[in-house]
Amino acid sequence: MKAKLLLAGALCVCLPAFAAQLTESTFTEVVKDVNVVAASTKVAQAAAINELVKAPDLVRTGPQSRAELTASDQTITRIGANSVFSFEPTGRDINLEKGNVLFHSPAGKGGGTIRSGGAAAAVLGTTLIVSSTGNGGFKVILLEGKGTVTLPNGKTAALKAGQLVFVLPGQTEFGRVLTINLGKLVGGSTLVNGFSNPLSSMPLIQAAIDDQNKKLKNGQLNDTGVTPENFNPGPGNGTGTIDNNTYHNLILPQLKFFKG
Repeated sequence: MKAKLLLAGALCVCLPAFAAQLTESTFTEVVKDVNVVAASTKVAQAAAINELVKAPDLVRTGPQSRAELTASDQTITRIGANSVFSFEPTGRDINLEKGNVLFHSPAGKGGGTIRSGGAAAAVLGTTLIVSSTGNGGFKVILLEGKGTVTLPNGKTAALKAGQLVFVLPGQTEFGRVLTINLGKLVGGSTLVNGFSNPLSSMPLIQAAIDDQNKKLKNGQLNDTGVTPENFNPGPGNGTGTIDNNTYHNLILPQLKFFKG
């Protein structure tokens, strides 16, 4: 029987009680147009290496720009192009007004709560990408290991490496958990490859890619060529979302409804 690789709906992940707060972080790499907008004055200044960013100041990136922030607990936040991002003053909460971010936390350091538009969820996982969808929500893609997603109403879902889930405003039930082509995503992602130093979790990400590629090669899985935004087997799957991340395709078993 062929394995099924698909995503699970809106995200909120239970955080360990011992997780340190994530309210500030230091720029460890800046590429092109990256600015810090002071919450008190609304004045934007160019970001600089070793500069400390504290909540609730915004980090804003321009086209083909990106930045890496490293916190005291070694949590890494990578911010993609055309993004607006900020930390909350307490806890491990972040706001993603638009764009994309990658988070990498050392094992046991905890995740955080993501807010974007009208959607919110806590996300737990060592390496993941969060992308705003343009309709008030966001999606989360786990790059390695395992993660947990929980809606504000307590509904939870588990993610594995290569799986993606949409979190949309007002969502009370999970949509399907989708599996994407992890090799294509990672290969085309500047959040993974566009920085001087590789992620410490890169060997784990590569192992997940190799495992998926093996299953694609032996016919256990099928790359549909369909992006998550265009997948429409039913309601609650993020259909109609708009963003720039269309370089990854869904991977599914051989399902008849994809053959017309």
